[in-house]
Amino acid sequence: MNAVTLKKTFNALLLSSSLLLAANVAYGHEDAPQAPQHAGLVSEAASGHNAELSLAGGMLMVYVRDHEGAPIDSAGAQGEVTLLNGSAKQVLPLAPSGANSLMAQGAYQAVAGSKAVLKLTLPGKSAELFRFVLP
Repeated sequence: MNAVTLKKTFNALLLSSSLLLAANVAYGHEDAPQAPQHAGLVSEAASGHNAELSLAGGMLMVYVRDHEGAPIDSAGAQGEVTLLNGSAKQVLPLAPSGANSLMAQGAYQAVAGSKAVLKLTLPGKSAELFRFVLP
């Protein structure tokens, strides 16, 4: 290899390494999901907000927190949970039910393997989506 080819190869390797490092920095902010506080499942939206879906006590509840884990006021929030059980689909409206929680209105059917999609709109914000798979 001559010096020019060696220099081009080195520069290409340096550029590739820099791009990989930059990609890792961009995704490096992702961390483990927050621990559930209400025996539920936690999901994070693109905004960084976290929602915990809990079926404890036979009630379908959603608890909302920010990325750091601080409660988000649910007053004025609107939402719905769509439960998918095989080919069956059930949409449950949510109503605020406490400082940072919402509760499903109506009976629901959920089993292990059911998928849930939460659509949540906080006052003055755009709708956010959260996805869950029930254990």
